[in-house]
Amino acid sequence: MAMKHPSIEETDTAIARMRERLGTRNVVLARWFTDTLAIMEAKIASRLEDPNDRAQARAAAFLFVKAALHQWATRPAHEEAAKDGPAKEAPPSRRIGIR
Repeated sequence: MAMKHPSIEETDTAIARMRERLGTRNVVLARWFTDTLAIMEAKIASRLEDPNDRAQARAAAFLFVKAALHQWATRPAHEEAAKDGPAKEAPPSRRIGIR
């Protein structure tokens, strides 16, 4: 049984909702979403049998970007940036004479 891909209209509706949600929360993340989505759509489209099948490419790009956002949002605490500012520089190592 062949897999049914969403129509371009269905995908565009989902993308618009995601852009709106991100735009109200984090402008930088919303910009990353838009830029990455466009890049991935072009990359995926170039590898399809029919590069003009924008619906399949856009849906695949949206799933990729959505998964990346989810992975970033659920990363373990030890991977999150420090809350109190930039990372401190490591002291020089006397043993090998380098930083």
